[in-house]
Amino acid sequence: MATERVKVGFIGCGGISRMYADIYAGLADIAQVVAVADLVDDLAENRRQVLTDAYASEAYRARARASIGRSDEARAAEQKVAEAAAAAAKTTIRKYRNHEELLQDEEVQAIILLTAPTVRLEPTIAAAEAGRHIFTQGPMARSVEEADAMATAVQKAGVKFHSQCGARYPRGMVLARRAVESGKLGQIGSARVELNWYRPQTYYRGWHGTWDGEGGGAAFHHGRYILDPFLWVVNSPVVEIFAYAGPMLRQVEHESLSQAVVRFANGATGTIHASLLNHRQPLTPEGRIEILGYDAALLVGEEYYPNDTGVLGGRGNYWQADTTFGSSDNPAALKAFESLRAEVGAIPERASEEYQSRLFLETITNDTEPLVSIDVPRHHVEVVRAIYKSAAEGQPVTLPLDKNDPFYSSTGRLTHGVKRAG
Repeated sequence: MATERVKVGFIGCGGISRMYADIYAGLADIAQVVAVADLVDDLAENRRQVLTDAYASEAYRARARASIGRSDEARAAEQKVAEAAAAAAKTTIRKYRNHEELLQDEEVQAIILLTAPTVRLEPTIAAAEAGRHIFTQGPMARSVEEADAMATAVQKAGVKFHSQCGARYPRGMVLARRAVESGKLGQIGSARVELNWYRPQTYYRGWHGTWDGEGGGAAFHHGRYILDPFLWVVNSPVVEIFAYAGPMLRQVEHESLSQAVVRFANGATGTIHASLLNHRQPLTPEGRIEILGYDAALLVGEEYYPNDTGVLGGRGNYWQADTTFGSSDNPAALKAFESLRAEVGAIPERASEEYQSRLFLETITNDTEPLVSIDVPRHHVEVVRAIYKSAAEGQPVTLPLDKNDPFYSSTGRLTHGVKRAG
C-alpha cells in the first residue's frame, strides 16, 4: 500500500473546477494538486491561486477541528490533515497551457479531467498512454466510439479510471445493487427508471442545450445521475430500445424529454423516463428506480442536494438514495434484505462528491478495483445513443450498436431538434 499522497493535475479550469478545488483541499490527507492546465491562461492562473487559498483555509479549519476533537485519534487525524494542507499551501502549483504539457510533468500521478463532455477523448487517451490514473467528469464520452476508444486505452495501460457520477455511491444505491446481485428478488420481470428534474428555458445558456456543448440532454448529460446507477443496479445490459425523444417545451437542440421501452439481456423489460420538465412536487422524487422480481420488489427514491459550501459536512454536491423492499408472499426474502441493509451500514447515507473522489484515490493508494467498472458509464452512453437513434428513425434499435452506424459516433443526432433562438 502506498504511503505518499497521490499527486494530482487538474485539466480544465472552468466553473466546475472551483468545486473540485474545495474538494481536494478536504482530501489533503490522501492527495495533493501539484499542477493545473487550461487553454485560457487567466483561468489556469486563477485556479492555481484558488487551490492555494483553499489549502491554506483547510489547514486553519483542520487545526481548529483538532483542538476540539473528542478523542486522541480524532485530534491526530485532523492534525495530519492540517499539516498536509499547510504544506500544500506553501507549494507552488505548476501551470500548463494544455493537457500535453501537463502530462510531461513526471510528478503527476493522476489527472482530474474537468473539461466539457465533448472534450474528454484526447486527454483521457493521452493520460492512459502516459500511465496516469484518470478521474473524469461525466458523462464519460459523447459517443460510443469515443467511449470504446477511451476504455481500450485505459484497459491496455492498466490505470485506474473513474467517471464522475456521485449518485452511484449513497448507501441506498449500493444496497439496491447488492439486493439484485443476491438473487433474492427472484427472476426479474421489470426494471424501470425515472429522472424527474426541472430546467427552465433560462437555464440554457452558453454550451447548455447544444449538441456540441453537452452532447445530449435529459437522458445524457443530466440523466446519468439516475440512468448510470440504474444500469449498475440492474446488472444486465440493455439489448433493445424503442424511444420517443425531443426538445419538448424548450428551445434547445437536443432533447428535454425522452421516454423509452427497453429489453434486457436477462429477459426483463422496462422503461426509461428522462425529463427536464418536471415541476417540483412533494410526491415525485428527482430519481426513481423500481425493479420487480418473482419473490420481491425494490424501490429506490433518489434526491440531489446542491452543496457547494460544505454545510452538510463534506464538499461538493450530495445524493441520497432511500431503498425499500416489498413482497406479497415471501417474508423470508424481506428478512434477507434487512440482513443486506446491515452490511452496508458503514456507507454514507448521503454520498458527496468529496466521498466519490476519495473512493477514486483509494483505488490508487490501495491498488484496488473501483466499485463500478468502466463498462457501466460506457453502457450509459450506448443506451442514450440508441434512444436517439430510435427516436430519430421511429424504429426499435438493437444493441450493441454497429460501428458503422452514425449513432455509434457523434454524427447521429435527433434531426427534429429545434434550434435555439438568437
